[in-house]
Amino acid sequence: MAPCSMRTLDHQEANRLRKWRKPAIEKMRRDRINSSIEQLHLLLEKELQKHQLPSKPEKADILEMTVTFLQLQMAEKNVTATSIQVHRDGYSTCFQDSVNYLSLHTQTDPQLMQNLQGAQMVTGAPCPSVLSVSQTPRKHSPPDSSKTLWRPW
Repeated sequence: MAPCSMRTLDHQEANRLRKWRKPAIEKMRRDRINSSIEQLHLLLEKELQKHQLPSKPEKADILEMTVTFLQLQMAEKNVTATSIQVHRDGYSTCFQDSVNYLSLHTQTDPQLMQNLQGAQMVTGAPCPSVLSVSQTPRKHSPPDSSKTLWRPW
C-alpha cells in the first residue's frame, strides 16, 4: 500500500461527503422551486381559468401567466398614478385661478385668504398668489351689510 498523508485522507473524505450531499441539496432546491410554482398556481387560479389552460398546466404555463399578470398590474398602476397626477395638476390650476379671481375682483377677507393658504398647503401644491395676497396688509373694515352672505342658520 502506498503511503498517504492525513491531508489526503481528509480531502478524499470531503469529496465523498460532497458527492453524497449534492443530490440531497439539489432535491431541496427543486422542491423549493416546485413549491413556489404551486403557490403561484393557487394565487393565479382565476387568471389561469380565464385563459382556458388544461386542468394541470405545465410549470412553464404558470410562470408565463404570472409574468403576464404582473406586467398588466404594473401597467395599470402606472396609468392610475398618471391619472392621479393629472387630477392634482387640474385641482391646483383651478385653485390658483379661483384665488386669482378672488384677489382681483373682490375685497377678500384676510382670514379667508389664510384659510385658502392652509387648504392649499394640505393639498401639497404651492400657490404663490395666495401667499402674496394673504401677506398684503389690509385695513379691516366692518363688513358691508350689502356684501355679506345670507345664511339661513
